[in-house]
Amino acid sequence: MSSPTPTPYLESLEQSSAHADATIKWARYLGETFGTTGALNCLRYYETLGWISPLVRKQMTSYLRGLSLGEIHNRRYDEPASLEYPLESLSGTLFGAHAQSLEYISKISGDDLEEHVMIARMAERRVERRLDDEEEDSSQPSEMVSIIQDEATSLS
Repeated sequence: MSSPTPTPYLESLEQSSAHADATIKWARYLGETFGTTGALNCLRYYETLGWISPLVRKQMTSYLRGLSLGEIHNRRYDEPASLEYPLESLSGTLFGAHAQSLEYISKISGDDLEEHVMIARMAERRVERRLDDEEEDSSQPSEMVSIIQDEATSLS
């Protein structure tokens, strides 16, 4: 059985002025960062990841085609991206350029990426604490380890 296709994070581009502004900025960002071909490849990749729907990919393709040559730059995508909170930890990484796209996608969808990052960081801390607690508990051998050690000692 194949797994169900997840609903895209961004299903369509809103027409409100705030969303349209973010959409244009995202199109410029893609064009400046990846060049036309790279930006189109990124949009296909984001669609595959479930970040955007096929409709958004088509709409963004139209925006990219409308950019002037001055707005298209072939900067290497792996040049360090300088990101702001909440994605600053991804600055300078290969994923940084795509993280910036995710920030635009979040803004266009009207979602609060900062809230999601904060929840993820809290969950990560809980897991780390749980692992630390388990390590402290594991300083004493488990019952199974004691049985095996006792058997080995009696055989010697």
